[in-house]
Amino acid sequence: MLIQKLLLACAVASLAACTVSAPTTAASTRSAPVSGQFHSDLNQFRAANGVAEIHASAMLTAIAQAHAEDMVNRNYFGHASPGGPNGATLSQRMRAGGCRPGAAAENIAQGQQTDASVFAAWRDSAGHRTNMLGNRYIRYGLGRAGNTWVTVFAAGC
Repeated sequence: MLIQKLLLACAVASLAACTVSAPTTAASTRSAPVSGQFHSDLNQFRAANGVAEIHASAMLTAIAQAHAEDMVNRNYFGHASPGGPNGATLSQRMRAGGCRPGAAAENIAQGQQTDASVFAAWRDSAGHRTNMLGNRYIRYGLGRAGNTWVTVFAAGC
């Protein structure tokens, strides 16, 4: 039920970034664990650019994870779910997940096999980099299903 609610909500990102893809391998539809390297890399990157630390959020992680799983399970790749009741935007997913931030953004990627490699891909992409360095964002969540990745940034929650 929570997954369905999360999929029905998604916040239109004030700085929605384009997607980043890497060569893909056979993608698993099962969720894969994230190591924690992303958190360290993200905060070191923000500090090096004069931006305050950002904190992981279980709520935003659940929202990001649900979107990653939905993309894999329904075989699409995008910030909005295609068609029907699951045609959700980031702001709708966030509201359904219980979050009403003043500002939010989302990065998605496909094909990277580690959180360090997806971090590097987003860091090296202008739009994704802007989201990662957004000084309004104080919380984030990272989700992964196979080699499909989602990170959500928010000014609150």
